[in-house]
Amino acid sequence: MAISQLSLTDFRNLKSTTLDFDRRLNLITGDNGSGKTSLLEAVHVLCQGQSFRTAQLKECIRHDASGFLLFGRFERFKIGLAKSVRKVEIRVDGKVIHRRSDLVRKSPVNVVNADSFELINGAPARRRAFLDWCLFHVEPSYANDWRRYQHSLKQRNRLLKTRKDLNLLEYWDRDLFESSVKLGDMRRIYTIRLHDIVQEHYRELLTGIPLEIGYQQGWEEQETLLQCLANSRERDIRSGYTGVGVHRDDISMTTSNRKVGEVLSRGQSKRVCLALFMAVLKMVNDACGSTVVLLIDDLHSELDKKAQELVYREFAGMKIQLFISNIDNSVPAGIGAKEYKMFHVEHGIIKPRNFS
Repeated sequence: MAISQLSLTDFRNLKSTTLDFDRRLNLITGDNGSGKTSLLEAVHVLCQGQSFRTAQLKECIRHDASGFLLFGRFERFKIGLAKSVRKVEIRVDGKVIHRRSDLVRKSPVNVVNADSFELINGAPARRRAFLDWCLFHVEPSYANDWRRYQHSLKQRNRLLKTRKDLNLLEYWDRDLFESSVKLGDMRRIYTIRLHDIVQEHYRELLTGIPLEIGYQQGWEEQETLLQCLANSRERDIRSGYTGVGVHRDDISMTTSNRKVGEVLSRGQSKRVCLALFMAVLKMVNDACGSTVVLLIDDLHSELDKKAQELVYREFAGMKIQLFISNIDNSVPAGIGAKEYKMFHVEHGIIKPRNFS
C-alpha cells in the first residue's frame, strides 16, 4: 500500500515534520549529508520495523533525544512506531502488534542503493534475503514455514553447543527436514520464475549478457537433507552448529558457464542486479496486487544515463510508489511523470518544493 503521509519526530538529524506524499512519484533533493537518505530510512523503518542502514534501531534516535516517533497514513490503514532506547512499540490502526511480520506484510517496501549491487559478489545470505523478500509477500505459508525452520535450527544448535541431550538431535533433524522441504521447493520454483522473467522482460537492460540463474541448495544434491544431517552429526557436534540446510542455500548466477562476478564489468554487474530487482518487484506486484514502496537512493551516481533511463522507464510501468533521492532538481529521464511531489532537504529540514 502506498503511504500518503508521514510524520516524524526525533529521527536521525531530521527536524520534526509532517509530509504529504504523491501516490506514484516523490523526488527528494539536497546536498550530500543533508538528510535525504534519512528520510528514505524513516519510510523503511515505518513499513518494515527495521532500518536498511543499521541493525540497531536505537541508532536512529536523534543524539539528544530519548526516542523517535513515526506515524504514517496509508490507503487503508495507519501505522505508528515509537522507539525508545529500551523498546519499540508498533501500532496498526491503534492496535499494538507483537510480530514484525504482521507489520511487514501490510506494505511491501524495498530499497535500491549502493549496497544493492553487492547482490552478485556479496555473501550468500544477501541473495537468500533478496529471494525471501519476494517469497514472504507472494507465498502465504512462507512466514510460518520459515519460523518453524528457524525454531528447529535454534534448538538443534543449542544441543550441539551444550553437547547435552544429544539423543534429541534425531527429533530436531526430522523437524528441520519437514520445514526445509517446503522452503526449498518455494525457493527453487521462484528462482526459475526469476530467471524466466529476467529473460522475457529485461533483456534490453542486460545488453546481450547471457545470464543463467539457478537455485543452489545448502546440502549435497544427491542426498536428502535428512541423510546429510545424519552424516554430518559428528562434525556438527565438534563445530557447535548445523552445517547443512536451507540456511546455506544460494542463488547461482552465471554467464557462459562462469560466475557473473568473475566475468562482468562493474557496470554490467549493476545492470544485472537491477534486472533481478525489477523481476522480483514484478512477481510481488503480480501476486498480491498491492502497491510496492520502492526507495531509490542516489542511483545516478551508480549508472550511466542510458541505463538510468531504461531502469526508470521500467519502474514507471509498475504499480509502485517511488521515492527517489537525487542532488538534481529534475524528474529522471524515462519516468515521464506529469504529476509528482518534490522535497528539498537542507541541514535536516525538509521542505516541499515546486511540483506539478
